[in-house]
Amino acid sequence: MNQSRTRTPSSDVEAAILAAAETILDTDGPGALSIRRIAAVAGVAPMGVYNHFESKNGVIEALFRSGFTRLKGALDSLGKIDDPIEALLEGGRRYRALALEHTAAFQVMFLRAMPGFEPSDEAKAVAGDAFLSLTAAVDRAMQANVIVKGNPAQTAQMIWASIHGWVALELSGIGFVDDLDKGAEDLGRALLDGLRLHNAPPRAV
Repeated sequence: MNQSRTRTPSSDVEAAILAAAETILDTDGPGALSIRRIAAVAGVAPMGVYNHFESKNGVIEALFRSGFTRLKGALDSLGKIDDPIEALLEGGRRYRALALEHTAAFQVMFLRAMPGFEPSDEAKAVAGDAFLSLTAAVDRAMQANVIVKGNPAQTAQMIWASIHGWVALELSGIGFVDDLDKGAEDLGRALLDGLRLHNAPPRAV
C-alpha cells in the first residue's frame, strides 16, 4: 500500500534554520556558527541549509533582513496610535523589546557581530524601509504641531540613535541604574520632552 509523504513547507524549514542560527549566536557566539552546527540544531541536513541559503553568509543575511522586517512591522503600526507623542514613545519601547527578544539578530543588524559579513544592497534597502517607518511617525508629530518642525529624517535619526545607544549598552551589560525598564522609559520621555513645542498641549502622564 502506497503511503503519501508530506514535506515540511519551505518557509517552516527556513524559519527553523534562522531560529537555530540565533540560538547558536546567543549561546556560543559567532565563532560557533557553522553550516553543520546550524543544521544539527535545526534538525535538517547540511545540504538543506545550502539549498535554502547557499552559505553561512546567506543565513546571516537572512537574519539581518528578517530583523529589519520585524522592526518595520513594529514601527508601521505606530500610525494606529492616536497621540503622535505616545506613538514615538511606543516606537522606542518596541525597538528595545525586539532587541532584548532577538539579541543575536540585533547584534547582526547593528553591532557587526559577524566579522567579514557585509549586507547586500537589497538587505540595506530593507533596513532603510524600517527607518522610513520611523521617519513617518516623526513627520506625523511635526504636522500635528507637537514637536519642533524640521527635517523629519534628521529628527528620526536623533531619536533612533538615542534609543539604540541605550539598548546597545544594555545588551553589553553596561548599566548603572537599578531599574533598566524605567531608565529606558525615562530616556524616551526626556528626549521627546526636549523636542516638544512650547505651545503644544501638555502630555498626559
